[in-house]
Amino acid sequence: MSKFFNETRKALQQPSRAPRPDGQEIDVQELVGALKESMEHRSQHSPGVTEINLKPLFAPPGGDEIASQVAAGRLQNCRVVRLPRNDEKSFLATRYNADMQAAVEAYRTLRTRLLKEQAKRGMRSLAVSSTAQGEGKTLTTLNLALCYSHLQNRSVLLVDGDLRTKGLSHMLGLQQFVGLGDILENGSPYNSAVLRTDFPDLYVLPAGTSSTPPAELFSRAAWKEFVAWGGETFQMMFTDAPPVLDLADTELIIGACESVLLVTRAGKTKRQALAKVLGQVDTRKLAGVVFNGCSEAAAKNYYRYSREP
Repeated sequence: MSKFFNETRKALQQPSRAPRPDGQEIDVQELVGALKESMEHRSQHSPGVTEINLKPLFAPPGGDEIASQVAAGRLQNCRVVRLPRNDEKSFLATRYNADMQAAVEAYRTLRTRLLKEQAKRGMRSLAVSSTAQGEGKTLTTLNLALCYSHLQNRSVLLVDGDLRTKGLSHMLGLQQFVGLGDILENGSPYNSAVLRTDFPDLYVLPAGTSSTPPAELFSRAAWKEFVAWGGETFQMMFTDAPPVLDLADTELIIGACESVLLVTRAGKTKRQALAKVLGQVDTRKLAGVVFNGCSEAAAKNYYRYSREP
């Protein structure tokens, strides 16, 4: 299950622990506390940061419906695809077991907090990344986009920005479709690459194909232009980005997006890796942190309600 960045008060109140050698696994709560402390310190010492105007969480009556119609109007001729329902860990599954139901509630909580962040920042584009492979960023991006699109008249674009592994495209069976790589390299029209799914208000842009190294593609003006178009067309654009460490294209992806969500995993994320990520990511853009792989007991105590008196 997942725990989120803002749920750290108890951890911060606990006594500090002796430092561990670099590279050793650290406790989930300790990881959250360390990241929050670092972000608060940076925000207090970052010159030139100005307070932005707050925007209403929900648009005026009829505003959401009009915004949703913008995407439908611009993409009325795009191809329609049916997403697979065979992944039990995805919200595409037709039925949820008890453990998945807890995950559903966790993602709904995260969605609510992102709506609040959207109200504060006015953001329309969010990159989802991780410190390394195998921490669950692709599944998190997919489930979060699905959860977000369940809100009435909330148009959502889900982008596979990991042109190296194309993990999201493979997960959805869209690896053979025209996609982002074709847009950035060949200037393919947006409406020929963006796909309308069989879920209301959910659109997908696969990774597509390209022969140019990803770092060079994302350094082009075409990427920033696409992100700007996505922000004008959809109420939220989620991009599954590669891991932060050691990949230049990830910084370029995040640089064009308005916010970034970091995914880490309990028992896997290393202290040294987290320190490197904090040095590479602009913490003013960091919307929060998702922690995967919490123990079953923790998930039960944290997310489920007891019916016993």
